[in-house]
Amino acid sequence: MDLKEMIYKRRSTRSYTGEPVDETTIQKIKDFITSLKPLYPDIKVRAEIVSKDSVRCLMPWITPQLVSIFSEEKEGFLENVGFLFQQLELYMYSLGLGVCWLGLGRLNAQGKEETQNGDNLKFVILLAFGHPKGEGLRESIAEFNRRDLSQICDTPDERLEPARLAPSSVNSQPWYFTHEGDVFHAYCMPQGIFRARPSKALGEMNQIDMGIALAHMYVSNPDTFRFFKADRVQAVKGAAYIGSFTI
Repeated sequence: MDLKEMIYKRRSTRSYTGEPVDETTIQKIKDFITSLKPLYPDIKVRAEIVSKDSVRCLMPWITPQLVSIFSEEKEGFLENVGFLFQQLELYMYSLGLGVCWLGLGRLNAQGKEETQNGDNLKFVILLAFGHPKGEGLRESIAEFNRRDLSQICDTPDERLEPARLAPSSVNSQPWYFTHEGDVFHAYCMPQGIFRARPSKALGEMNQIDMGIALAHMYVSNPDTFRFFKADRVQAVKGAAYIGSFTI
């Protein structure tokens, strides 16, 4: 299965067998990480595969292995992390694995020591992955609990379906899109417990969520997707402008 197909089948996995992923598959994951397309090429990132012994987490479950993600702190670095590693999430699903963004996970003292390499990159988030217990993929789009297209953009547009289906922290779905000719403008509009003033103080998870949604647009249009910052965009009440793209 290709990555685009995974957009319509993936589900955040929270039940695993506990069996470690074999080294051949781990090497495939490491190799794929080197091929990820960034949203912001000038932002340095790093990913390390760590064991559950290197992590502390409030979740009642944890996988034997996790991807620990680090980034240089620059404007847009959280969106960049979401964009990059949602590509990896989709790839791991294509390998038959289950995956879940782990916003409540952190490296413990052992993990910090093991992943320290002197580059001064900030720890951002973890991706839990492993063998799912039971069926790891959805059978149809009807199984998604997402807002309608009319609720996430100024004019309903089926081309935004991949973004609509993207995962987000506590399913907050903070994305909103407007049209200007062939250009889409993306905004972060915090929902539910993340609702707040649109500013640099936006919750980190919602900014990662925006990168995840943009990754779905890229994976769906790999040859034509182009992301950029527009010089001038219309303000959207309660939302912060993230960037613009064409597909």
